[in-house]
Amino acid sequence: MIIDVKKTYQADVVVCGAGTAGAVAAIAAADAGASVILIEQFGAAGGTSTLGLVTPLMHTCIEGNPQGSYVAKEIIARMAEAGAVCERGSSFFDPMMLTVILDEMFLERKIRVLYHTTIVGADKTEGHLESVTVYNKSGFAQVKANNMFIDATADCDVVVHAGLPYLHGDDENHVNQPCSLRYMLENVDVDAFWQYLEEKRQRPNGEILPRPKNFDDGLGLNNVNHALYNVFVEAVEKGDLTREDHAYWQFFTVPGRPDCLAFNCPEFFDVPDVTDAEQLSRVQLEGKMRVMRFLRFYKKYFKGFENATVSAIAPMVGIREGRRAVTEHVLTASEAIRWKKFDDAVVRSNYPVDVHGYMLRNEHIDGEKDSLPYYEIPFRALIAKGMDNLLVAGRCIGTEFVAQASVRIIPTCRALGEAAGIAAALNTLDGKKVRAEMEKKGAEY
Repeated sequence: MIIDVKKTYQADVVVCGAGTAGAVAAIAAADAGASVILIEQFGAAGGTSTLGLVTPLMHTCIEGNPQGSYVAKEIIARMAEAGAVCERGSSFFDPMMLTVILDEMFLERKIRVLYHTTIVGADKTEGHLESVTVYNKSGFAQVKANNMFIDATADCDVVVHAGLPYLHGDDENHVNQPCSLRYMLENVDVDAFWQYLEEKRQRPNGEILPRPKNFDDGLGLNNVNHALYNVFVEAVEKGDLTREDHAYWQFFTVPGRPDCLAFNCPEFFDVPDVTDAEQLSRVQLEGKMRVMRFLRFYKKYFKGFENATVSAIAPMVGIREGRRAVTEHVLTASEAIRWKKFDDAVVRSNYPVDVHGYMLRNEHIDGEKDSLPYYEIPFRALIAKGMDNLLVAGRCIGTEFVAQASVRIIPTCRALGEAAGIAAALNTLDGKKVRAEMEKKGAEY
């Protein structure tokens, strides 16, 4: 096949992927004075947090819940002003409004966005990325960076196209974490559902607690004391649900949508390679059938779902872990669990290791923990090994499998994107300089 390149684009910083990390990277680079091209395969930014309908913004598990990113603070403030987030910090949010706010921020900063565009190649010389090749309805194009490229594709697609080394799955079998296909329902009587949950909880003296404005709940096969456990067991026995449906079920309220619930399921435990297009297609196909089975179950067994309808099924599979770049430093499970600190640290977190469907053989690691209860991510974990102008950001930075299970949350990915964006704009690989600039702009640790 002969590739006929129709056009060439060039900017100071080229960000590949407009997901959780890539969107923030582009904004931070533009704020630092760089011209920016942002390439995204879908028609909206935000990645799993929007297109994947991952609606909870998890807590960093550090006192005060610092976001480690000034851009993240601005996003949260805008979401709060729009009534699309339940509080400033750890909270649930409206994923559709987030896509609008990100686009608004791109437009304000004159970021050149190429939606519906896929990375299909990369050209490099020794230690230097010359360009990436993209494809869209206009044909093939070449994209060059005056300063740096940022691979924020979630599965380090640029790294792979450049022929650079990467990690994939767990150390033993190279199997990825389970993935999910999330969905949202509307026309739910959330008050009636809360009342139903409280009745099932059978509190002393029949007490019914008042409903909080926002709440979540969930259960799995082992949660035998959960108020809804026997309901799920009955549904499985009667054929209204499968055992797989019962294995992992979780929901969240959605700020600004009083009749809406967002669900973190169905989960697929039988997808060993989340970069396999056939397996991802199966998740989309079978996932929709499972969503409809859940809807029938809710209408039959729960109160408040009599008029419920499906308002959204994620167009993007919810992938927790895929390919990870080999970088100048690969964060280990021991470093995360023992709260390791680094001189070139750009991100902090204490979010627990969260591996779905996996027995953690590394959870008991010898050695004392640091006295400060958080670990740090060094900037070297963002530098593709042996490269002078290619950074990675988001869940595909250099980590071991178990460490990545803590790194993958939204606040951490946003902070990683900010660090990469600032570094690329300043054209520096000095982590201390990047951290200082992040703090100067308002990042809080």
